[in-house]
Amino acid sequence: MAKFNEVQRIKRSQKAEKRRAIKGDPVTKKIKSKSQQPISLSGKRKRKLLKKWRREQKEAIEKGLITMQDVEMAFAEGTSQDVKKTPSKVHLKKSLKIKRLKNKGKFRPKQNGVHLVENEWVFFDKS
Repeated sequence: MAKFNEVQRIKRSQKAEKRRAIKGDPVTKKIKSKSQQPISLSGKRKRKLLKKWRREQKEAIEKGLITMQDVEMAFAEGTSQDVKKTPSKVHLKKSLKIKRLKNKGKFRPKQNGVHLVENEWVFFDKS
């Protein structure tokens, strides 16, 4: 079994060297690791991140790190347009599904045969 482990280790190292030669950096021969950002963000996650960002901005304004004049100047200068942004895809669902309650507000008698309709008690026979 020990011999097999040695053979596997050698094969694994040869595969890694080949992969570094093909996909690695030409100078360092190291493979670049991909960033661990999620491919798509759920709506819940987006809301959570936005809420966190707003909270941080509010705290910064309260501490005096950022003033409203700084914010207005930043918009006037157009610093956000100068920064190069990589295009990022936002994955949306192809068909929107609207969740709604079935039979909401419809007239349905209760099990015991008594219910309230327009502020009047109505009795029904179960037969």
